Amino acid sequence: MKKLFAIICIISVNFQLQAQHHESENILEKLIWGDKMLNIMLDTRVDLQSEISNGDVDNAGFRGQTFRVWFAGEVIPGIRYRVRHRFNKPQTPLVRDNYSSATDQAWLAFDIGNKWTITAGKQSMQLGTFEYDYNGADIYQSTMVNGDIDMYKTGVNVAYKFAAQTLNLQVVNSDSPQFASEEYKNKAFSLNVLWQGNLLDKKLRTRWGYGAFQHEKTKFYNWLTLGTQLNLGKFTTELDYFLGSRNMDYSAIVNNTELGSRYVRDQSTALNIKYNFGKWKPLVKTTWNQRYDKDYDSNAYESIGIQAAIEFYPFTQSVVKDLRFHAAYAYSNTNFQGEFNNLNNKDTHLVLIGTRWLFKAK
Repeated sequence: MKKLFAIICIISVNFQLQAQHHESENILEKLIWGDKMLNIMLDTRVDLQSEISNGDVDNAGFRGQTFRVWFAGEVIPGIRYRVRHRFNKPQTPLVRDNYSSATDQAWLAFDIGNKWTITAGKQSMQLGTFEYDYNGADIYQSTMVNGDIDMYKTGVNVAYKFAAQTLNLQVVNSDSPQFASEEYKNKAFSLNVLWQGNLLDKKLRTRWGYGAFQHEKTKFYNWLTLGTQLNLGKFTTELDYFLGSRNMDYSAIVNNTELGSRYVRDQSTALNIKYNFGKWKPLVKTTWNQRYDKDYDSNAYESIGIQAAIEFYPFTQSVVKDLRFHAAYAYSNTNFQGEFNNLNNKDTHLVLIGTRWLFKAK
């Protein structure tokens, strides 16, 4: 009887192991072949560019602007994930959040009903403006603020959807030297609120945000970010505005190696106008930037810029429809003020020709 019982137990365990193995094979097969569970995308942009400052060529050559890999999918209905990693950014040592700085995103999103979504992990900070929301490979010359703000942090975001609107409330680490003091960087947080508006049947859209970044226990750096987009047929225009305080070392801009980190109030404005001709997509963008040095109690400098670009999408097949060729020219003028008014204005010209492709490898 004992032998019979032992044989039955062995057979039962064997069946269970086979069933588990079969189930594991099914999950693995779904993960490998199911587009809903796993999408792998490669994101790349290469330019031939030349930058000329006050008549002298500062930089010229081929440049890999972007080289990233994306992993994204939906595990089960209502549970999604994304991992995005850069290969052309230094793999700096792990910091407070235990991620490499080359990993832009690594998050899980959980839908709770039709209105609520909770996202946990490393993610984009919920700041406003449309320029901030663009993939970096689609920007040729950005505003001062968008060009050097710390974009990706680890934390939790709660999104609530109603009447085609989305409200986001986010809490993330705030350990960037721009915001947190050296003594408080390992325990500082940021609170961000973002309204993603959709009005008049998507003719008018908004990305209006407010962020409070902890500098010390009771001191916060406040940021206001406003983005408004108007869509009329094939015509799109975007007006963006950034305003906030932070610590920045701008010694390279004013040629003063002893300047060090300064307490500044930065603001930037961008007006971006685009038209869609189908395969051809031209755009014109103007920018204005101002840096006010709070330690000096005066403006450090202001800059204005204008750029024009043309994008060409020659293919219509689904695999290569996002492959584009582009050419752009940008001009900016920097006017030094206050403590630096003895410096001559700086004129910068940027010319680039390149290609960009975000394609699905799997």
